[in-house]
Amino acid sequence: MKKTIPISEELIAPCGMNCAICSRYLSYVNNLKRSQCIGCRPRNKRCSYLFKKCTGVNNTLKGNAAFCFECNQYPCKQINRMDDRYRINYKMSVKDNLEYINKMGIGKFIKEQYRKYCCSKCGGLISIHNGKCFKCDAITRLVEKYNRKY
Repeated sequence: MKKTIPISEELIAPCGMNCAICSRYLSYVNNLKRSQCIGCRPRNKRCSYLFKKCTGVNNTLKGNAAFCFECNQYPCKQINRMDDRYRINYKMSVKDNLEYINKMGIGKFIKEQYRKYCCSKCGGLISIHNGKCFKCDAITRLVEKYNRKY
């Protein structure tokens, strides 16, 4: 199936979030009239949720680390809070994502993200936030599709 929206390294946020599956990013690339975002790294790592509060000595805002796991304070209170929120609300763990990236590399992580979030109808990407493909409007229950453990 054709991948209509590329997932690049640039779209993997320092916290482990894949911005390409964020509803705000999908609104941006599909030119929808709703809240939009171009991704954390293209915005100079300005994560609206996490990095306003990042205080680590080697934090990603200062350019000393590409990912949170490289910081001397990882896992910090902020990343733990974000991870809890995403586990509960979206059945996804940013800390698991970071562990995968650290062990397997960014290339394999991106391939795995395509496997998990590619729409079977059109090849678009399914939003982590609402299970919707913003390309064809298909709704996918990601929890059932991937039998997630959270």
